[in-house]
Amino acid sequence: MKLFTTLIALFLTFATFAQLGISTNYRQDAYWKNDTEEWIVTSTDENGTLFEFNRELTMFKHTTATITSTYYIKEWDYNEDEVKYTMKVTSDAGNEYEMIIDGVNNCVAFFYWYEDVYYLVRHTIKNSWFNDEEGDDDGE
Repeated sequence: MKLFTTLIALFLTFATFAQLGISTNYRQDAYWKNDTEEWIVTSTDENGTLFEFNRELTMFKHTTATITSTYYIKEWDYNEDEVKYTMKVTSDAGNEYEMIIDGVNNCVAFFYWYEDVYYLVRHTIKNSWFNDEEGDDDGE
């Protein structure tokens, strides 16, 4: 409940003055199986990752154990009732994704098409925080 309350506060103030950070502790890779209408999980990983969004919500960096990638946010929408950001992003390698930051289900998810298959990479949120304009850490 504490994480949920923190996420709501972060999301409500995020676009106006904060730089958001999200750490994760679990990853699932899956693809959509049309005939059974379900996600088929192909791998899981308990290594953590880090998302760091800029104040303007135009880009973020995603750091894993092996690589740091930059993503450019082309458009975004926030649904206050669902506590959810939906974004269209492009990676520094030119790959396009739909990305969702879901404050109710505590996850960050990437969706993309590759060779006519719809894929999902879902990260479980471990913690989130925001830094004010001076870069001081105001969160947990």
